[in-house]
Amino acid sequence: MDVFSLKAGFLSARIGLLALVSVAAAASGVALAPGPAQAEVLARVPAAREMAVCGDVLFVGTKRSSVYAVPLSGGRARRVASGFSAPNGVACSRGRLFVASRDRVTAFDIGPGGALSGRRDIRRGLPNSGAHNLRYIAVGPDSRLYVSFGSPCNICLPRGLQSTIVSMNQDGSDLRRVAWGVRNSVGFDWRGGTMFFTDNGADRMGDDIPPDELNALRPGGFYGFPYFGGRTRLKGFQDARPPAQQIPPVFEFQAHVATLGIHFFRSLGGDALVAEHGSWNRSVPVGRQVVRVRFRGGRPVSATTFLRGVGRPVDVKEAPDGSVLVSDDAGGAIYIFRR
Repeated sequence: MDVFSLKAGFLSARIGLLALVSVAAAASGVALAPGPAQAEVLARVPAAREMAVCGDVLFVGTKRSSVYAVPLSGGRARRVASGFSAPNGVACSRGRLFVASRDRVTAFDIGPGGALSGRRDIRRGLPNSGAHNLRYIAVGPDSRLYVSFGSPCNICLPRGLQSTIVSMNQDGSDLRRVAWGVRNSVGFDWRGGTMFFTDNGADRMGDDIPPDELNALRPGGFYGFPYFGGRTRLKGFQDARPPAQQIPPVFEFQAHVATLGIHFFRSLGGDALVAEHGSWNRSVPVGRQVVRVRFRGGRPVSATTFLRGVGRPVDVKEAPDGSVLVSDDAGGAIYIFRR
């Protein structure tokens, strides 16, 4: 298992070198493997969140009001759209960029160098998700847009489209609920035609429960919230009867690591990288790293540290050359890691 570690002050504004390290089995600890890995701060983007690789341009959503474009060949980030309420989600398809903000999904035409034009809202009036109102968006293998709507609170009974993942046509029509009982998913991707999505577990039930989750989509399925977090009954709903049979997680992460973006990497043989944004009120902090989720026979079997020291990672994507891109909303940076 490969681990990169980025120390504070180790990088200049542009390039630094990291030792490529390997975690040995059992108690043997961390050992150096041959050869350096090159790390670069690709760009500075305030409050950087979801990323979308669109040809030679990287689009970056934020939790503020603007969307940025970054040349993957290197160069400064450029604000290409603004006036949003937390445009966290970005995805591209067929020469268009889709932006998911708190209350709408907006489409643009992508021009040379990442210039955007033809702004139009394709879906308005998205549900109020309270504390979990940062939307994730992606384009599925069916060419439909998928958007997540979090729960409005820590543990409560959601209403309407709260705590769901939906899909729609690229013009915003034909909205369908594809998953419900999802507390707060801020990351999903497809492997072998199956969508896998992360889900953040509830707080204030102690340091070690409930777990964060990785789920496999069964269209229309119920994933347990607010009755279950993983396989744990949630506070206030221990004796309540769920409205449907829960689809349990296919993998459970440590509680409170805050799993967000997930991406399956060709350069990692189809394994996934998952951004762990990190705990906010655990007595001993956890997360704040990128983990590699290994798959065997189409199922996740383990999660091990892949990247450390990248602030509070939000999203992970693969550049056309196989490099790993990581967004950090705390440090306002996009990192690129090359082997």
